[in-house]
Amino acid sequence: MTTHQWTLQESFYFPAEYGAFAESAEVKVTPGFTEERTEEAIRLQGIYHIAANVVFDADKQVELPAEDLLIINDVEVENSKGYFEYAVPLNVDLPAELDGNLQLEVQDVKTTSQEDGGLNLEWTVHLKQEQPVQEPVQEPVAIVEEPAEPQLTAASTSHMQFLANADRALEQVHNEMEDFLLYIAEMDDDVTRKIFHSNNVFVEAERQSSE
Repeated sequence: MTTHQWTLQESFYFPAEYGAFAESAEVKVTPGFTEERTEEAIRLQGIYHIAANVVFDADKQVELPAEDLLIINDVEVENSKGYFEYAVPLNVDLPAELDGNLQLEVQDVKTTSQEDGGLNLEWTVHLKQEQPVQEPVQEPVAIVEEPAEPQLTAASTSHMQFLANADRALEQVHNEMEDFLLYIAEMDDDVTRKIFHSNNVFVEAERQSSE
């Protein structure tokens, strides 16, 4: 973080009927600006907003000189206590190499009474250059997918169902074959007995069932 600072001052006068400035109860200076960047410089333009609670010495008469002075006519005064606001121009040129977020902070606000009854206000401005916070780079997290477990139950069930269906089909074919052979064996015509001898029929049926 780089820090620059500078000091400004301004003199204020008030209408003579209020008396001379005696002291300040509270003074606040708030900077507000816009930022313009070029290759040569960084220019800040805006205002210093001044809000002050002051105390007047009504017994001390003030004669304002004829020269050009900054007179605050808009002052709220009650029982020698006054409040006023004012804006002082803000124009600052900074080095072009400054980067990051630029902030102005006012410190060391001082007020002094002048012999001619005026108020001398002095303040110091600190420029704070804050570098942007770099978020840590998050490395991608490798997601390891575990291989899916083989669907043993489903596969086994499907395979067992297939075998059961096959067994039932073979049994049905076998039963139909036996019925057909028995039907042939029981026929009484000579032709059938000569072509399909009963002994051969049952031997053939037995052979097929053993296979």
